[in-house]
Amino acid sequence: MEEFLKKLNELKDAAFYNGGYVTKEQISEIFDNLDDNQRGMIEEYLVNNHIGIDNPLEDEEYLSREDIDYLQLYLDELKDIDPVDDGAKRAYLMGAINKEADAKIKLMNAYLSPIVDMAKLYVGGKVAIADLIGEGNVALAIAIDMLECVDTPEDADALIVKNIMNAMEEYAATELEESDKASKALSLVVKVTDKAKAFKEAYTRKPTIQELHDESGISINKIKEAIDISKGCLEYIDAADEV
Repeated sequence: MEEFLKKLNELKDAAFYNGGYVTKEQISEIFDNLDDNQRGMIEEYLVNNHIGIDNPLEDEEYLSREDIDYLQLYLDELKDIDPVDDGAKRAYLMGAINKEADAKIKLMNAYLSPIVDMAKLYVGGKVAIADLIGEGNVALAIAIDMLECVDTPEDADALIVKNIMNAMEEYAATELEESDKASKALSLVVKVTDKAKAFKEAYTRKPTIQELHDESGISINKIKEAIDISKGCLEYIDAADEV
């Protein structure tokens, strides 16, 4: 499993350097001996994670309207920054390694546009592209100040990219975890109130926590947890002596 996840991360890295997609040849190189069914599952996973196969996905295929509008404004602002070719970028990386302040500033500008491509790999659900870009920009600034610990422009570039992607991945994971917790909490409240309503309709009175537990099978701790989450539960539960 660990090796499989490592290979998926290799594909994500390749997608960034390609500009949002991987080729079928790259999939075959990283995952050898795939049958058609296995390849189909991996390609489906990649598309679900906003990575195109042989071509990048269109923004409209996976970004919300809010994300698209923000992205347009952000990219319009970046138009004022002169594009940086590979030769200049390499020189800035070497300058940053040597602690040159001017090179660090130019390097910041050089990575602002690539950060957008990285953010697209993690956007979705409750994770907004504006927040991911913000996390990426902070990680970029931190990484640039760490470049004196590497020796070559290639190592410096790898450190910057990895630092940015790690920051975005951690942020996305945290947001999705919080979203999942919120969904589970809401589900619990709905379940408890539905059972309490049914009891009230059947017996023309509110159930106590113990009675609701006996009737529904929901644990007493879970019922109390639902009440803590939403005091609206008390409209259907007699918990005066228990909460």
